[in-house]
Amino acid sequence: MRRPFIIGLLLAALPAVSAQDRDAVLSKARRDVAALTDPAMHGRGYFSGGDSIAAEWIAREFKRIGLRPLKEDHFQRFHFKVNSFPDSIGVVIDDAVLVPGTDYLVAPHSGTAQGVHRLVHLSPADLLTPERRAMTMGVVTGNAAVFRTPATKDADTLAMYAAMERELMLHVPVVRPVKGKLTWGVAREALPHPLIEVRDELVTDSAGTLAVQVRNNLVSLHQARNVLGMVKGRSKDWVVIGAHYDHLGRMGPSALFPGANDNASGVAMLLALAERFAKRPPKHNLLFVAFAGEEAGLLGSEWFVQDKPIPLGRIRMMVNLDILGTGDDGITVVNATAEQAAYDRLSGINARASLLPQVRSRGPACNSDHCPFVKRGVPAIFIYTLGGVAHYHDVHDRAETLPLTRFHELYTLLGEFIATQR
Repeated sequence: MRRPFIIGLLLAALPAVSAQDRDAVLSKARRDVAALTDPAMHGRGYFSGGDSIAAEWIAREFKRIGLRPLKEDHFQRFHFKVNSFPDSIGVVIDDAVLVPGTDYLVAPHSGTAQGVHRLVHLSPADLLTPERRAMTMGVVTGNAAVFRTPATKDADTLAMYAAMERELMLHVPVVRPVKGKLTWGVAREALPHPLIEVRDELVTDSAGTLAVQVRNNLVSLHQARNVLGMVKGRSKDWVVIGAHYDHLGRMGPSALFPGANDNASGVAMLLALAERFAKRPPKHNLLFVAFAGEEAGLLGSEWFVQDKPIPLGRIRMMVNLDILGTGDDGITVVNATAEQAAYDRLSGINARASLLPQVRSRGPACNSDHCPFVKRGVPAIFIYTLGGVAHYHDVHDRAETLPLTRFHELYTLLGEFIATQR
């Protein structure tokens, strides 16, 4: 029986961690999250060049750490279409002035509207048949619509409701009452009129008027940049460590979406690992990639695998870091069932060193920047933390509410996983 002896050797191979080392890593991570969520970066989105400001900041960090560029600089440039809201916005229902980001959201695929409109209250039944649809459009034209839909989880029914909503947006401003959390996003299109998502309790059945001021700007060629930095190893192969740095930006000047957990936390981990491996290079070359355009549809990672700054066939593993700010309940490894050996090694390191409460396995999902790599046959996993605060795509995902509960334990786990990549 040599198993206890082998486990002892593996445990001994993990570097000793002093309280000072732990505090230094956590302190730097908190500073990085605070910098990336600072209002001066405008939510790292499409308001006042927020994503470009963040890209420059990350490139400076790469240079400070000592990461080498692959070409003449640290940037991989591309462009895409995106909708934005550069001006002040305002929504008043009857006499109630609503607070942007808290009381309402302007849906990301919204167009422009200004003025006071009478509200016409509609349900899906008003649009179900061509005859009823024609009658309804005759009534609603020149006004605005409150479109209420019954609660359902049926995908086909939800798709039908969405199609009805889009049809209304072709003609008039639309108000959608929302029960529960307001969650924003990014769109690469703009319909002629806006959709205003309002907290349900603020839109009564007797609501009579909507005063709205919304102006969108559909940018046809938004210039974006992935940020790349390498650590030279001893082999010809690569391990890619990625984290998207973009977020939702601002909905007008007043509503800021800081994106602390999503994904300033992942960028902070990317930088922490870069610091470690710049001092102690592993066997394989490492490429650290801060992706742009993730929130707009995984556009930065998709451009990476199309542009191929390194040979895709030489990538031993791609590790995607997204939403790493908690960890009270451990982590989930997406694509673990397809990369069973990598998952087993990761969970084995965790068990031997007693780092995280659990390393949960999950199957393939095209929900973050690992996906374009997986589609090209590159081994890839995506890691996110579990438990703790649940702010996501809202104005509450701020640095001051992000605990980084298990950040150092995950940093240790990822460091050993990357260092021992075969």
